[in-house]
Amino acid sequence: MSMSTAAAHQASNSGDAGDGGDFTYDSTETTAVQSIPASVLLLALSALTAVGFTRIFADTKFLGSMLFIVVSLHAFCLALRLFKVRGYIAIPAAFAVMFTLLAWKYYPDTMSGPFPTSESWQAFLADLQLARGQFPSSVAPVAAVGGFIALATASTATAAILSDAFAFRAYGRVETTVPNAVLFIFASALGADRHRVAITTAWLACALAVIAALRVTHAQVEHVWIGKRSRVLARSLPVAAVLAGCAAAGAAIVGPRLPGAGEAALFKPSKKSDVTQVLSPLVDIRSRLVTLSDTELFTVAAAEPNYWRATALTEFDGSTWKLPDGNLAPVDGSFATPALQSHNLVQQIRISALGGNLLPAAYSAVSLQDGKAYWVDKTGTLVVPGIGLQKGADYTIVSSITDVAASLLGTAPEALPPDDPSITLPKDFPESVTQTAFEVTAAGTSRYDKALALQNWFRSQFVYDLTVQRGHSDDAIENFLRVRRGFCEQFSGAFAAMARSVGIPARVAVGFTPGDVAADGRYHVFGRNAHAWPEVWFQDVGWVSFEPTPGRGQPGAQERTGVIPQQADAGDPNSVTPITTATTTPVTQPGGPTTTAANTPGGTPPTSVPTSTNSSSSSSNGPSIWLVLVVLLIAAVATWAFALPLVLRRIRLTRPPTTSQQAIARSWQRATHALALIGAGPRAGETFIEHAHRVGADFDIDAHAVQQLALDCTAAIYGNRGSEIRVQRAEQLSADIVLAVKDQLDARQRLIAVFDPRMAEVLLPA
Repeated sequence: MSMSTAAAHQASNSGDAGDGGDFTYDSTETTAVQSIPASVLLLALSALTAVGFTRIFADTKFLGSMLFIVVSLHAFCLALRLFKVRGYIAIPAAFAVMFTLLAWKYYPDTMSGPFPTSESWQAFLADLQLARGQFPSSVAPVAAVGGFIALATASTATAAILSDAFAFRAYGRVETTVPNAVLFIFASALGADRHRVAITTAWLACALAVIAALRVTHAQVEHVWIGKRSRVLARSLPVAAVLAGCAAAGAAIVGPRLPGAGEAALFKPSKKSDVTQVLSPLVDIRSRLVTLSDTELFTVAAAEPNYWRATALTEFDGSTWKLPDGNLAPVDGSFATPALQSHNLVQQIRISALGGNLLPAAYSAVSLQDGKAYWVDKTGTLVVPGIGLQKGADYTIVSSITDVAASLLGTAPEALPPDDPSITLPKDFPESVTQTAFEVTAAGTSRYDKALALQNWFRSQFVYDLTVQRGHSDDAIENFLRVRRGFCEQFSGAFAAMARSVGIPARVAVGFTPGDVAADGRYHVFGRNAHAWPEVWFQDVGWVSFEPTPGRGQPGAQERTGVIPQQADAGDPNSVTPITTATTTPVTQPGGPTTTAANTPGGTPPTSVPTSTNSSSSSSNGPSIWLVLVVLLIAAVATWAFALPLVLRRIRLTRPPTTSQQAIARSWQRATHALALIGAGPRAGETFIEHAHRVGADFDIDAHAVQQLALDCTAAIYGNRGSEIRVQRAEQLSADIVLAVKDQLDARQRLIAVFDPRMAEVLLPA
């Protein structure tokens, strides 16, 4: 046999030996072990989809639970495939595990041991119903609690299950990314513009890598332009990852620089700067409280602090508290009649960033300078007609502040307000809530006693907490009474509904706490000062406010409510700070005597104000998105390094040689691949024996081991001679050569070998 013919024969047989000689790999089905690299990439894609929801929610505290559920489901799906569980069993089982994890994370008190119950399902459905009702009027970022977070987590988990099924049971490629793509596009379309380029770039790169990995995973023997057919996945994956990264990076660099990229959107689903242009002003309170908005909405110069009231929600339909029909229409233009026991308060209000038509002021307004607004007595609302509130607009308002004593309220006749649905409740209002209201107010002998008992019950038995599902429907009230945690929306809505259930006329007022006194002597009201509180009707007195929300207290109402003036801390709405009264200088009251307006900060805070922060909620917005991405990257790298040897070993075990000649040839091929790492690989036209002599002469490798292995391989391939003893000797000699090569690698090469499938496969112990 000529040298060239022998070389060609050697090359041909070396390639065959690498594939196991005459035996071939059946590519009609991908084994679970072979799918592990693609599974890891698919897990990363689901994780990045979850990270995309950080643009929807106000903080990242939700991300840990969501990622835990996603990772658990991907691991469960992989385990089912490893145990060869049929799809018609595996997919329903995955959904059952998904709901169990959801119940464990979000509804633990409804579970029976480790298993969810029908109560868990009902709680989940109630949260979804709340989220569906609140979605049309919500603006990102929203609170990562209740229905919204349950829906987001369930959607992400469902996408994880479906993508796994598309990838490894339907053998899909591009379509595998569709479930995650739908969620990611949804979050991108509705979310806030935070880390947009970084998150999108990472997601796009991962999606491309998933598609490439699935293509080579499902086509192990296809002829491709890189690598040998028996190593398509191992050799293609690094190249695919580099190409995917380059494509995504190119999109991230070029995309923001395209013409029109910085222009306003063609469609804006909502106005984030507008507080009151919604059906129910309660809808916007949660958004401002959760995001701790430091946007200054308006300022007030006044002699004393108060709750700056915008309007009252008088109708409750079982779903929401809302304004009555025609609530903004003027009746006769007249203002409220001053209360019998009251004093006047002049307020000079300057609009900073507040939108809509509702002008906040202390309740109730009796006059307005320049006639820039009209009064709606039915809801106690000042309405600015036309285009509404504008930045820089000034309003001077005189309000009549009630000074009624608790003793007078206790003896007031229990009459109803004229033409007002103040005791109306839906026919299907929960009986359990009514029963609770009767139990709480049973000891009261008057309307005032019952209202005060209801207020004090909420303040003593409940906890202020922003990390709960918002809402004021029947379902929300029942959930609120069960968990006993919430914020002003739940407290005021539940108070008013429960008061009506025992015959007390009540409604929900919406507005702002006094705000912070600044150096200019004005009360500066921010988004975080948004608030809601209940009002109760008393004959010959009118509507009187109560304060069931812990940590909040209306100035000037302490004598009747027993609550000292307090509001949210400037840095954390769960922390309490006293309301400071400013020192004053004279200001002329329009159309009346001289009064005073705030000029310099001062005042002495109460001595017994609670200042501890609620331990159930943190003011931190959680880790930054960059930290999350770094953690995900580290996790992906660690998973790859851990899984790669397992995958390569299983691939080797699933493709054993069928003859002793093939086994010897495979041992020689493994040794030559290892020698190639130190520059001692075979040359073109070189026989096995010639290669062995050159290695023994030029490299620090045991010459006898290489030459003996070369002789055994020559005899096996050209002489068709093989035996068990020869096979064992070839495997041992090959292992010795690989170990010798490994000892000569430097630290950089050893690190690369941990992640490079080509090097890892060569250096993997036999």
